[in-house]
Amino acid sequence: MGLLGFFQRCCVCGQRGATIMCCMEGCDRCFHLPCAKEGSCVTQYIPPYRSFCPEDRPEQDVEATPEPGTDCPICMEPVEDRKTFRTLVCPACKRAWFHRDCIQGLAMRSGLLYFLCPLCRNRMLFAVEMFSLGIRIPFR
Repeated sequence: MGLLGFFQRCCVCGQRGATIMCCMEGCDRCFHLPCAKEGSCVTQYIPPYRSFCPEDRPEQDVEATPEPGTDCPICMEPVEDRKTFRTLVCPACKRAWFHRDCIQGLAMRSGLLYFLCPLCRNRMLFAVEMFSLGIRIPFR
């Protein structure tokens, strides 16, 4: 760990040793990699590999809300009644609502070549949006 990381406090847990800095200009928040998920931080796993604190993270730019009783098509459990950090919507059809953890699991199992919206089957717009929201999609 570099000397800078030794002094930096994590904006999630408050402990020292935070080495990941928010890439937003003017933001001085840092966090540990293990704290990122718990703290709702976003890391984009595509070049230039940027990381964002909870205050500056990218959010979906869609004007949609799930209908009452909407279930995640991956786990079949109910999703929240609005768009949140833990709830995402397909940018193409705006009808498929997912838990962030479910989408991440689907991405890891599918890989980039087979990653698509389970409902509308959109591939390109769906993958680009998920990449920008911090979903890691392996290239295998």
